Amino acid sequence: MRVIKILNNSLIMALDSDGKEVILSGKGIGYKKAIGYELDEKEVQKIFVLRERKVVRDVIRLASEVGEEYFNLTKAAISYAVDRYHMRLMDHIYLALTDHLAFTEKRLRSGMVIENFYTADLQRFNPEEYDVAQYTAGLFREKFGLELPEGEIGNIAFHFVNSQENAQSDERNRETDRIVQQILNIIRYQLELPSLEKGVAYSRLLTHLRLFVQRLMKNQTMEESGEDLLHQKVIEMCPREYGCVKKIGVFIRNSYDRDICKKEELYLTIHLHQILEEKGE
Repeated sequence: MRVIKILNNSLIMALDSDGKEVILSGKGIGYKKAIGYELDEKEVQKIFVLRERKVVRDVIRLASEVGEEYFNLTKAAISYAVDRYHMRLMDHIYLALTDHLAFTEKRLRSGMVIENFYTADLQRFNPEEYDVAQYTAGLFREKFGLELPEGEIGNIAFHFVNSQENAQSDERNRETDRIVQQILNIIRYQLELPSLEKGVAYSRLLTHLRLFVQRLMKNQTMEESGEDLLHQKVIEMCPREYGCVKKIGVFIRNSYDRDICKKEELYLTIHLHQILEEKGE
């Protein structure tokens, strides 16, 4: 493979034997390399095959914006997941998790903490992925001297839940994506939001919806915890959002013969409220 671009000491872009662009990672793989250098296979630890130009742009952007310590942390976390739990992970997690960790460090240093509502459910339903996330949090603490809050640990766990590669997982992911898109269509129509896919609030909603649908497919439900007063208060304060959640409930009932519990209604309503708030509505 021939080097065509040095991204950093751990990442380079190269052409494989078929002339296709690939991203190669390895310790010191980019150190003192020149364009046109022919790589030895022993120098390569991981190969990312680039199928879309957008992916190429994202990798170049990421490599120019973040230090290689984030890539190294990601590789250590993935090695732990593979060695301890034999997870088969899709390559995109290397980029997605690296980007997430770099952004998380910036947010924590600026005092910005994003809470979420699904960490306890991840810990309960995906204990292996949550353990990997806790291990990653330990590496993060050692490297940057920052303690990851529970919500961020949940976000890391979700990367590992959503990146596993096997036939059953692929089919489940396709079904999950299909149901999530149907729910998003309901939200777009009910809240009159054609440009929904932007902002932190949308990212949080999407994560919650995927976990919600996965629970739905496994016939698992959140435990009710006596939040009737809070539930009623949110309904009164967010009638537009709650009306949309009831429409989602009708879709779930008609399609899967199941009801959304009050706790799920509460969380979905709050997520939708945050989206409207972020959009200035």
